[in-house]
Amino acid sequence: MHIQFMIEDRSSAVLIDLLMEKLQGTFPAFTWNIKSFRGIGGFTKKNTIKETKTGKLLNDLATYLSAFDKQLQGIAAAVFIVVDNDTRETADFRRELEQVAQNKRISIDHVFCIAVEEAEAWLLGDRDAVEQAYPSAKSSVLNTYIQDGICGTWELLADAVYQGGSRKLKKDCPTYMEIGERKAVWAKNIGTYMQLNKNKSPSFQYFIGELTKRLRSA
Repeated sequence: MHIQFMIEDRSSAVLIDLLMEKLQGTFPAFTWNIKSFRGIGGFTKKNTIKETKTGKLLNDLATYLSAFDKQLQGIAAAVFIVVDNDTRETADFRRELEQVAQNKRISIDHVFCIAVEEAEAWLLGDRDAVEQAYPSAKSSVLNTYIQDGICGTWELLADAVYQGGSRKLKKDCPTYMEIGERKAVWAKNIGTYMQLNKNKSPSFQYFIGELTKRLRSA
């Protein structure tokens, strides 16, 4: 069985890689590949080259889905598209994603996994892992988190684990790329300790459930 991932940024890709290594302990006979993008972008309107050659996941979604649909024909494979959902209504967003696949007549098995609100919600879904990775994490901040809530998730995680909190981090890392690098560090450190069956994030459990369902049937 081969799993092809499409991930919107590097920090999420770091986490997915760690999770797949954990799953291989149970399902050794599968392979995976991760295509990461430079952010989520937006759905195309006119489908011009300028819109679709951006390096952003939503802009390039139709192009890459079509490519993987051809590349993976004839083998046991599935494409998992993992995206954040900051402000959209999740059900509406999922319908929009599925519409892209329908419009391109994608026949290969594919799953849209929406991290609500951000991939950091999956990290916060395993509080034990957060505290193992960051023993000095602020319990008072972690206690305020409502799982998969729309609350500025990465900023809350920063407030819990980064000295000086999110305000200091934004001064220390003023660019999107620098913040992304810090998120990748959190993903690696916390992801190392995550237990797949104990995560409290519903969107994470959907992701893992869809993965394990396919790996068991392979």
